[in-house]
Amino acid sequence: MTPERLMRLYLNECKLHVSVLTEAMAEAHQWLPFDADSVQHITKEQLRILDQVAYRFTKLQDTMGQKVLPTILDLAQEPIAPDASFAEKLNWLERIGALPSAEQWKKLRTARNAIAHEYPDAPALQAGAINRFLDGATQLNALYEFVGRYLLAHFSSVESLPK
Repeated sequence: MTPERLMRLYLNECKLHVSVLTEAMAEAHQWLPFDADSVQHITKEQLRILDQVAYRFTKLQDTMGQKVLPTILDLAQEPIAPDASFAEKLNWLERIGALPSAEQWKKLRTARNAIAHEYPDAPALQAGAINRFLDGATQLNALYEFVGRYLLAHFSSVESLPK
């Protein structure tokens, strides 16, 4: 399968994650910001929405990191070594303008990891982690849009493929 066709598949996968993530974020934003008190009274409905945000954030970041970003390097025919580290690939993507910042991607990874910790005895820490994570989800959506604009500007053949 050509890189263009692969990219179309990957972008369709991302679009699903972005769509559900955006809906869940719209619901979650009505509760923000969480604080030490409100985080101790999270309802089952709020927890369900937060779980949905976490799941779709993870899926979107994984699809972008494992599929979309490496395929951009293929499409651009960039001479990066196949055994290059992911950090080197991120720096290369930043250099060609496909990512606004390699550091931003790393911060989003940190936000994702922070939400994995429950902090049951530290509600203020828990609230802070949730707030940072939800902000990170907004940033990840923006990053996806940035990458999409880059693809449209540089690889019109990706968009012209039949659906």
